[in-house]
Amino acid sequence: MNMFSGFSKRKRTAPWLMAGFVAILGLAVAVFAARNLQRTRAHMIANYLDHADALFWALEAGTRIGMGMHGGPGYFQSLVEETAKQHGIVYLAVTDVRGRVLAHNNPAHIGADLHPQGLGALNASEDGRTGRFLTGGDGLEVFEVYKKFSPLPGVHRSLWCGPMAGSGHDGGEHGERKDEPALIFLGQDAHPLREAMADELRTSVIIAVLTVLFGAGGFAALFWAEHYRRSRRQLQDTQAFATEVVTGLPLGLLTTDPEGRVVLANAAAAALIGKPEEEIEGKLLASLGGLDWAGLSAELRGRDKILERETVLEAPGARGLPVDIAASRIVNSDGRFLGHLFLLRDLGELRRLQEQLRRSERLSALGNLAAGVAHEIRNPLSSIKGFATYLAGKVQGQDREAARAMVQETDRLNRVVSELLEFARPGELKLRDEDLDGVVERALRLVRADVVAKGVAVEFTPGGMLPPIPLDPERMTQALLNLFLNAVQAMDQGGALHISATPNQAAGIVSLRIEDTGHGMPPEVLGDIFNPYFTTKPSGTGLGLAIVHRIIEGHGAAIKVESAVGRGTVFTIELPMTRRSA
Repeated sequence: MNMFSGFSKRKRTAPWLMAGFVAILGLAVAVFAARNLQRTRAHMIANYLDHADALFWALEAGTRIGMGMHGGPGYFQSLVEETAKQHGIVYLAVTDVRGRVLAHNNPAHIGADLHPQGLGALNASEDGRTGRFLTGGDGLEVFEVYKKFSPLPGVHRSLWCGPMAGSGHDGGEHGERKDEPALIFLGQDAHPLREAMADELRTSVIIAVLTVLFGAGGFAALFWAEHYRRSRRQLQDTQAFATEVVTGLPLGLLTTDPEGRVVLANAAAAALIGKPEEEIEGKLLASLGGLDWAGLSAELRGRDKILERETVLEAPGARGLPVDIAASRIVNSDGRFLGHLFLLRDLGELRRLQEQLRRSERLSALGNLAAGVAHEIRNPLSSIKGFATYLAGKVQGQDREAARAMVQETDRLNRVVSELLEFARPGELKLRDEDLDGVVERALRLVRADVVAKGVAVEFTPGGMLPPIPLDPERMTQALLNLFLNAVQAMDQGGALHISATPNQAAGIVSLRIEDTGHGMPPEVLGDIFNPYFTTKPSGTGLGLAIVHRIIEGHGAAIKVESAVGRGTVFTIELPMTRRSA
């Protein structure tokens, strides 16, 4: 849950992160564009100033040449007009310090003020030039460059004033000033500068937009790449988690596609069906057999799911196995049918545990009954045996034989009563760490006489370096003695008895295997051999194996039996290596 909520939180914060990134990128591009515009403006102004310097130098040089050639009064005016014919020049004028035009590319302006509103604060020197932007009366914007104009020191003003030299216009109030400094003004069209600035601004805007778009696109690509990587990793984690769950599921799981082909089958399902997983996947479900798969699929068309249904799985390796089946249709969020899901649960172990519980309840009831009956019978038996023994010593002939027969039957009945009491009150086991091989050898010594009498070959394979096993040696000897005697009695003359102990460290048990070559037992008998009073022997009491079963269970162990008629019987006792808590 935390994984998905964290992912959603990151997804919610992504737009804010992107907006911040775009804002920072836009600010950086704006600063870059502003600096670019400043550089362009400075470059254009420098060009204007350089152009003005070149014209000023050319005009001053032409003036000096004219003075050397004793040019007439109209020479300088002509020089100004010719110089101003270059492209981009709005006006070229020479004025006095008060702004009155002395020479102009348009002769009509001579004698007038260059700027009716005044020259303003001028900062003109002989070597320096200054530029400024002005807007004329016609609305035309110009870049004006001006400087002090002095071709040669002490040059008479009549050189450029011409007709105005003696007109009194210049010397009325102040008189004629031959050495009064003059100023030169060059007005250049500022439209190219504005166009260059506008082009640069447009270019900067386009670059800025493209940069922001590419930057935002790159950031979005990185974000979605990270999003894709996280989603892919999350999907892989989910798939690994789902695979582990499906693989380790103790239930058999089968999924099919809409056509009824098996898409997925876990190990438990393959074990129940009796085929390897690779042979199941991709096959039609109906071809697996064992169950009426087609009927189950047809039933699911009319309902969404089948919750629980007990049935019998008839399949190779699991014939007649009781199973519980659940099934459902797999439908996605759009309502599209994707296939079927089947869950199979093995009920064999459950049935075995139920049968074991019923047996325990039955044995408990029989034990309580047997304890009461045995107690009531045992006291009279002592009196009967005493009278029979007394009579056998007093009478002769057939009467004595009858009395001895009574004593023998009383002993047999007492033995039966003792077994009943043993079964009803087995007593608490006294477990301690013992050598299992030694207990087996002691039981074999006790049965040696019967083994020799029947000529049975005994082969015991000890467990080797077996660890001590927690067991009650007396009660375990009693159980093994019963099993050995049963094996010897089930074999003809010259049979064989094989005993072996094998440790299983992984399972934490020691398997004690007792195998004989006797007559064996049919399948219908195997389920009842541990029930009390069930026996196939003419003179048996039916309590021997019941007592064995109770002793083995008291050790926290399990006993299994395999038998086939004419091939012998195998009893396997699985003893825990460590003591188990109750």
